[in-house]
Amino acid sequence: MTGTRTILVSLVVAVTVASCIGGSDRPDPQVVARGAELYQQSCVQCHGGPNGGEISDIPPVHNANGHTWHHSDCLLHEIIRDGLPPRADPDHPVMPGYGDEFTEEEIDAVLAHIRTWWTPEQQAQQAAVTAETCPST
Repeated sequence: MTGTRTILVSLVVAVTVASCIGGSDRPDPQVVARGAELYQQSCVQCHGGPNGGEISDIPPVHNANGHTWHHSDCLLHEIIRDGLPPRADPDHPVMPGYGDEFTEEEIDAVLAHIRTWWTPEQQAQQAAVTAETCPST
């Protein structure tokens, strides 16, 4: 009975992870394309594109080499909307808020675009952090 239970639990975990990585939760290609346009216009100059960079870069890269995937959607949304305060080091650029330029849907589109750069494991981890920390609406 214990072996069957272990197999059943493993199967449930595998199906759950697979549904987070791909399947019905895949983003709408038009939303991702709109996010790519917005990212190109407002973000790429500081944060770079889908390749390169390191986890310690400031400003951070948003691809799989960076740490953006460690953060929940609600925190990333807040940072894009409201910006960040200046860092102690005046040589580091300040992240401005885009709440006056982007709608909530456009911020979602930018995040959908950024997510396409992450590995399936990073996407699953970020989805778990989001589910754990963001209030459900």
